[in-house]
Amino acid sequence: MKNAVFVGLLVAFAALWFVLGRKQREMFVPEFLDQRNVAKTSKTRQSSYKQETNHFSPMPYPEDPIPGVATPFRVNMYDSYMV
Repeated sequence: MKNAVFVGLLVAFAALWFVLGRKQREMFVPEFLDQRNVAKTSKTRQSSYKQETNHFSPMPYPEDPIPGVATPFRVNMYDSYMV
């Protein structure tokens, strides 16, 4: 029984060393990283309100009034109504 505990502790310490104690980690080479968004990010860094997204043209509002009471909440660009 003592041998099983000793072997278990030895295996646990070996696994812990393998996960945490290894000095050689995979280092990323900057030449292989994707740098396409760096220029766009630095260009829009000063303006947090300007967003360039894959947006769509909004659908026109219906002609008839929307039933319900307007709430102060919005979903994307649309006002929400409570029926």
